[in-house]
Amino acid sequence: MVMRKHNASPRLLIIGIDGFGPELWDELRKRNKIPCLEDISRLGTWSELDSTTPATTLPAWTSIMTGARPAEHGINDFTVRQGYKVRFVGAGSRKLPTFFEHLEKHGLDVGTAWFPATYPPVPLRGYQISGWDSPVTRRGDASFVYPASLHEEMLSRFGNDHLSFDPIDEFSTRADWHQRAATRLVESVEKKAEMARWLLKNKPVDVAAFYFGETDTAAHHFWAFHDPNSPRRPADVPPRLTSAIEDVYAAVDRAVADLRRACPKGVKIAIVSDHGSAGTGRRVVYLNRILEKAGLLRFDTRRSALPTELIRSMAPGLIPRGLRRHLFRFAGGLAPGFFESKARLGAIDWSRTYAFSEEIPYAPAVWLNLRGREPSGLVCESDAERIKDEVRKALKETVSDRGAPLIRKVHDAKEIHYGRYEHLFPDLIVELADEDGYQATCQSSKGRPGAVSKKLPPSKWLGRKGRSLPGCHSYKAILILNSKDAPSLESTQLQRPALWHVASIISGLLDVPLADWFETLDRPCGAPQKGSTSPEAKIPETSYTREEERIIAERLKKLGYLDE
Repeated sequence: MVMRKHNASPRLLIIGIDGFGPELWDELRKRNKIPCLEDISRLGTWSELDSTTPATTLPAWTSIMTGARPAEHGINDFTVRQGYKVRFVGAGSRKLPTFFEHLEKHGLDVGTAWFPATYPPVPLRGYQISGWDSPVTRRGDASFVYPASLHEEMLSRFGNDHLSFDPIDEFSTRADWHQRAATRLVESVEKKAEMARWLLKNKPVDVAAFYFGETDTAAHHFWAFHDPNSPRRPADVPPRLTSAIEDVYAAVDRAVADLRRACPKGVKIAIVSDHGSAGTGRRVVYLNRILEKAGLLRFDTRRSALPTELIRSMAPGLIPRGLRRHLFRFAGGLAPGFFESKARLGAIDWSRTYAFSEEIPYAPAVWLNLRGREPSGLVCESDAERIKDEVRKALKETVSDRGAPLIRKVHDAKEIHYGRYEHLFPDLIVELADEDGYQATCQSSKGRPGAVSKKLPPSKWLGRKGRSLPGCHSYKAILILNSKDAPSLESTQLQRPALWHVASIISGLLDVPLADWFETLDRPCGAPQKGSTSPEAKIPETSYTREEERIIAERLKKLGYLDE
């Protein structure tokens, strides 16, 4: 048992940086934009990490915190499909404890702030402040902070503006939106750094962990300005915007330097990200239209998804910021799951459909309309592999107007996801082909036949208001450690380190035993165990009320996770 001592705290400082991959790591180091992070790596080591599939915020950070793959911890995305309906889910659906709880079990006090997938907060002996996916309004309330008294202390010390979840209004149509957003994101990092320093001083713990998500937001919105080769780059780019991404990362680097100085000499430091960042191309792909042309799906033209889609897409941008919450509440039980379900799946004729896609922009995939699993399933279990082959053939043979393949690869989900909750994942995982080195994105067919792909016009290159954004996620994250004594990232066990190894590595940094958590480190965390795929395994229940779902849906749309 490790004894708690706070006279030289913390022993370990953990910094989460969202969207920080090897691409930006190499570029920003060469340009001397992140000197503190580079110095930390020089003292210890750094490594690439495999992210989750898809490389999405909630499952990725949950894998970091639980040491398990998504099919074991039960968080597969922001939403989960239940029949032909969609529900929003959060950390309340997580089925495994986090390493924060494990460390506290072994006598270490832990404090964490702002990490996604931590609502509702766990009653740690230190503290836990949940992240931006908390179902609370922009100003927040005590429900996302444990203990609740800490919320009152921070509110008194810093005010509502510091505790805001929405530093920028991503529905705004102002002409100077990007310039204002670039400034606000840097300011948001600085406010978090100020609060983190206060927590280190006034709430001493053995392990302090802080998260910065502004980097990911910057990469999504400013990649076309940052990357001179981006196919979405406007003709004229103000100098302030060309440096917007590096300005946010530099602000995080300064924040890490400040926190490092606030810690005792010899503190161990771990910097971890959930995925990398990359640029999107101009091409969008409509998977359901491909399936329709192959005779595997039929649209019900009597129930077009277009009206629902327009309401879902346009309403937030047309409503003043202060009135949106009231409108969502007024919508009652219909929104947002109702609108999201109708927009994704509402115009499909299930009586004549064998395979379908939710057409999630960041996670292209295909489900079979399987009998016994779906309400109106057509595909018998004995025919499942044949239908999968037909889907693969249809996807791989589809080409763009340039004659280039639209699909790079189609994976059987069983190759990637295995564990008690593998049934949460689509039957086939789709990799869209790059075009000139930039990722295509999936978009909604809106329940209508038509072209299987198109090029975005210039008016949509920069996205906004839920449209396809110029920056996207890549599948490589990073881990930076300042300790040479850390468990080797190049050992036989970790030849391909992944997010789910981070919990074990951090426990090793603190000499905390793992015997009562995982059987052995060399067993892939999340590997199937006897009885793990029983048919009784159910979809995790959502922990959100309908009002909370509305708040989460609005925030996800503002961040670009829900497409138009």
